[in-house]
Amino acid sequence: MKIITAITCLIAALTSTAFAQTPADVAPEKAALLALDRAWEAAFAKGDAAALAAFFAEDAEQTTEDGAIFRGRAEIEQAIGEGLKANKGATLSIASDSVRLLATDVALEKGESTVTAPNGETSTSLYTAIYVKKGGQWKISQLTETALPPATGRERLAQLEWLVGAWAEKDGDTSISSTFDWARGGNFLTRNLTVKRGDETTLEGWQIIGWDAAQERIRSWTFDTEGGFSEGVWTRDGERWLVRDSGTIPDGGRTTAEQTIAKVSADKFTWEANNRTLNGEPQPSVGRFEIERVKGN
Repeated sequence: MKIITAITCLIAALTSTAFAQTPADVAPEKAALLALDRAWEAAFAKGDAAALAAFFAEDAEQTTEDGAIFRGRAEIEQAIGEGLKANKGATLSIASDSVRLLATDVALEKGESTVTAPNGETSTSLYTAIYVKKGGQWKISQLTETALPPATGRERLAQLEWLVGAWAEKDGDTSISSTFDWARGGNFLTRNLTVKRGDETTLEGWQIIGWDAAQERIRSWTFDTEGGFSEGVWTRDGERWLVRDSGTIPDGGRTTAEQTIAKVSADKFTWEANNRTLNGEPQPSVGRFEIERVKGN
């Protein structure tokens, strides 16, 4: 049965919004600043330093993430031009978290800005902008950029939060059940797996999934009652995760495999294993099969 063949591999494998209001609910001042955000993105995409500098008041002040301070529109334009040259071909997206009126003609906006390089690399900063209305137009009086705090382990693992709960697969009299949950502190996901034939438990497994801050990737560590253990590295592609796994079986043999976990829906995912080896020798692939969430979990 396919499910029996897959048991060992399976243990190793599973191992801004700016505003929620409708346009009619957004105050004119807020709508105006959000429109400026979109215009800023467009000017950045064109590499137009003069157009970007025009968003600032003549006596504006800008503080960059690295602590540099630029005063006056002319100085700010020069700094923007140098930044555009260093990031040629990049795009910018602005996610406004809040806009608040401090006075009739003074507003405060906070949010995040993300620069995406041509090679796909991104850099995100927090910003605080104070706007003043002059001649009926909103201008930036003060712009302060700060580094984005490092994401916590839980934030990095949020992409796998949909796994939390109980799952099951059955083939004849053999069944596999597993439960994913957050470890205390929320920085690791844990998984407990049980394989039964009829009412008899034939194998149990435990897995820890976490974020490796040094290597900047998701990793997993898996152990089973027969004495086997493995370590995996996770890579995401849309709603699919490739887990490159290497392990040791009880007799000392070395194994490798590439497992693919694909989310079908909130209550179903598929699993398969390819490029399997044992002591360097190719092994048969394990075909795809479906695992479903236990109702009520």
